[in-house]
Amino acid sequence: MLRRKLLTILFIFILLPVLIILFQSATTLLSQKKTTTDISGRYVQSLADYAADRWREGNSDRIAAFLSLVADPGFDRIISIENVSHPPFSSSRNDRDNISTRGKFIPGMVAYITINGELISFSQNAAILANIYTNTMTEPNGLAFIEKGENIVGSFRLGSKYVTYVAHISPTDNPRVYAIAAVTMLSWMGRNDFNMMKLAAAGILGMLICLVALLLLRGSVIAPLKALSAQVNTLRWGVETLDKELTSGGKFGRMQVEEILSLNKAIGDLACRMIDKDALEKRYVGDIIKAQEDERSRIAQDIHDGPIQVVSALIQRLQITSLTSDRLSDDVYGHLSTAENIANDLVEDLRDICDSLVPPWVSLGIVSCMEEAASRFERQHSITINTNVDQELEVSQEITLALFRIFQEAVSNAVRHGDATYVSVDVRQGTDGRQVEFRISDNGTGFEPTPEMVGRLVREGKRGINGMRQRVELLGGEYELWSKPGRGAVITIRI
Repeated sequence: MLRRKLLTILFIFILLPVLIILFQSATTLLSQKKTTTDISGRYVQSLADYAADRWREGNSDRIAAFLSLVADPGFDRIISIENVSHPPFSSSRNDRDNISTRGKFIPGMVAYITINGELISFSQNAAILANIYTNTMTEPNGLAFIEKGENIVGSFRLGSKYVTYVAHISPTDNPRVYAIAAVTMLSWMGRNDFNMMKLAAAGILGMLICLVALLLLRGSVIAPLKALSAQVNTLRWGVETLDKELTSGGKFGRMQVEEILSLNKAIGDLACRMIDKDALEKRYVGDIIKAQEDERSRIAQDIHDGPIQVVSALIQRLQITSLTSDRLSDDVYGHLSTAENIANDLVEDLRDICDSLVPPWVSLGIVSCMEEAASRFERQHSITINTNVDQELEVSQEITLALFRIFQEAVSNAVRHGDATYVSVDVRQGTDGRQVEFRISDNGTGFEPTPEMVGRLVREGKRGINGMRQRVELLGGEYELWSKPGRGAVITIRI
């Protein structure tokens, strides 16, 4: 059982680690992203609240000093700040560059923005916050979102990449001014941690590719092999061939492996050759059986035209001698009468041999044939034969002759090899589309009908059992032999 499921088991063993790693990587990545988002949300909320507090103080120097310390190290000098009415803490590009290079900064972006989305003052690279604010306010519940103090998670496109951010908007004492703070994942996590997330994402992608490869492996290798195995196991060799879609590769599409397709074609060719071989064997067996019947007919005709005629002529001479000779003694008459009786018995035996070789009652139908054969076999072998024949059964003369020959061979084997004294014959209308069902059993010693034993008998020239099977298969029927030592034998035939 294990060997038959080996391909499936191997597929599962390969698939399970891939699924486990894929699930674990996805879970870790989502968990890390959620944790990072939560921490970043608390950070930007504190940053926005701090900026709002500085606004409430009204000290512009402290606001400028605070904004000068805020910078996004991940996207420094990338966001354009042109066309901004109020410049940030420093209008000098060199000053902005120095902030990024000194490393003394608070990560993130902070800005003061009006209710209409205009920037008042902002930290380095914080011009993007105007877009974040505008996108938030254009949502149906944007204002309620701000009033609830919830964090904003989104992304913006920067060149060919999408940059994920977390933002928070806090109100100031001026109802028309808000303090907004945001941080990108790259600036908050650091480049190493960000690369780890990218590596985890790459691992998930790799596992997905492996999963797709495994599914392709199953569809192009395992499924075709299982289909081929299932059809070969149920294939009736010499009668059926493989499915044309299986041998042509159309059943599994273009993804089927060439070697498996070649194997399908090779097995399909073998099945076709088995059909041709079986047809040739049937023709050969048919020719042998026809030659046997012709030879029996010739021998019967020779016996009828030769020995029977000679013995009949001898009987006539004996009768004429007995009638025309007056000087013969009583002893001589007695010898002549004995010789005549012996000759008459010889003629009867010869005629019985002719009838066995060419049974004339075959043409009378299956019912008369079986009853006459049983009567003759009872006398010939001194056994009891019980016949049960469906009186309304009608089959062809070819089938009748085949059943007679099998009956003849079975009774002979039961008496000669099994010491049987009783034989039962049952002939009835067939079922499942069969014309006739023939069953013969005996009370002989029985035997073990193994294929090795049948093959040995054939090699020794004893073709009785194999000959019965060949006769049935030649007519497209089913032959079944059952026997056990001490329990007799049963032959069941369906044609």
